[in-house]
Amino acid sequence: IEEFADWKNKNEQYFEAAFLAHDYDVALRKYSLSDDVDTEHTDYVLVNKIDEEEDAPDACPYLNDTVQVHYVGHLIPSPSFSEGYQFDQSYLQPFDYDTAVPSKFVVNGLTVGFATAVQKMHRGDVWIVTVPYQLGYGTSDNGSIPAYSTLIFEIRLEDFWMKKRGDRY
Repeated sequence: IEEFADWKNKNEQYFEAAFLAHDYDVALRKYSLSDDVDTEHTDYVLVNKIDEEEDAPDACPYLNDTVQVHYVGHLIPSPSFSEGYQFDQSYLQPFDYDTAVPSKFVVNGLTVGFATAVQKMHRGDVWIVTVPYQLGYGTSDNGSIPAYSTLIFEIRLEDFWMKKRGDRY
């Protein structure tokens, strides 16, 4: 059995079923789409809010900001990976603040789906974000990630700052 046989169809079915089930806290529209544009379900990322910082200021990162995040990324379940193949991480599970080292990214250098989510997060938020392949790596392989992969991330937004400040590069 090939690990990712019929992968495009499996990922399309997985994301569509998740979208239609409404088993998520919020669906976020792709950040680059204005409200007057008609959309399809693949123009959204699905978010389950695990932890929200109640005292967070209203500020969220902008597209040109740098974010400092802890994250784990995996694919949908497959024959060998019942929890989905884990393709990247910034910490070992279970999460431990004493050993975890956050990663820094410029938001506009991330996949559209990841960027869409972090631009709505506040410092301290922990979200599970499901990204359709159209807002991930699309129809191309990316390292160990096969083309047409739905991406599922646990994201912890630690901090963010504007490029012009330049105090944390």
